[in-house]
Amino acid sequence: MNTKDTVAVTSRSFSKNTFLVRKLRNLYSSIILNETGKTLEGEDLVNFLKPASKAIIGIEAMPNPILSELPKLKVISKYGVGLNNLDLELLKKYKIKLGFTPGVNKQSVAELALTLILIGLKKIQDNNIDILNGNWSQEKGSELFGKTIGLLGFGNIGQKLSSLLQPFNCNIIFFDERVYSDEDINNISMDLNLNPKSIRQLSLDLVLSESDILSIHLPLSKETINLIDAAKLAKLKSNVCIVNTARGGIVNEADLYNFLVENQTAFVGFDVYEEEPAFENPLLQLSNFFGTSHRSSLTTEGINAMGIAAINGLDDNINIK
Repeated sequence: MNTKDTVAVTSRSFSKNTFLVRKLRNLYSSIILNETGKTLEGEDLVNFLKPASKAIIGIEAMPNPILSELPKLKVISKYGVGLNNLDLELLKKYKIKLGFTPGVNKQSVAELALTLILIGLKKIQDNNIDILNGNWSQEKGSELFGKTIGLLGFGNIGQKLSSLLQPFNCNIIFFDERVYSDEDINNISMDLNLNPKSIRQLSLDLVLSESDILSIHLPLSKETINLIDAAKLAKLKSNVCIVNTARGGIVNEADLYNFLVENQTAFVGFDVYEEEPAFENPLLQLSNFFGTSHRSSLTTEGINAMGIAAINGLDDNINIK
């Protein structure tokens, strides 16, 4: 039992999870939970974190004005995936260690990506709307079997989605900044029980032009913000199915809106948006767009896995170099 450190948990969902809170209390005698029901920011976030030497952070932004007011804070452990709300240079400046386990929610996210793909191919949204409007429509959909799947990003989640696609005999092409050798592809294929000949790394433009289905699994960064704009969308097939369970802002939403209006046989399924909540997002008014509310990792198993990883990161962490 650690009686020296105080741990502050900013995440609302972690703070409400009795399983995770119990696990944390078994390790630390002094913990502070965010029970306000809101995402903390500004002075509220500073005041909440001031007593803590360690913190479990969710989606809260931690800019310089926040970190500069927290001299006691020595460790930040990330609850969830992605580090876009943390500036690693600032952590280095303030000598704050980082606890982070990438890909911990890969099963949950990959399963939702697959779900959105099938919703699009089977025209499930249109069919449900028709039934609710008294129209017993029987519009034809498409099979997933044998389709070409383009993955933007071939990390933990992209690879997990590839494994879920194994029974569908898909041709998998991917774009990634990391260059994968033939040996890398062979080893990954063996781990995923896939035929290595069915997986190819291509340029971004080739992935866009050859894909029947495009699934996005990139981090949001200076290099990826608005990566898919009007010029890139023009390279896609007119009946493409696009799925984004990664981060809002990778696809330019205004350009995407125009693309969907002009290509009525295309389908897009998003779990993430440039601005959230996305109640006023015009994409949600389109019949060929299907949206979920940033919930790809919100399964009991996924949340617990992320929480345990965050707890472990309080002790198992690194100095930023």
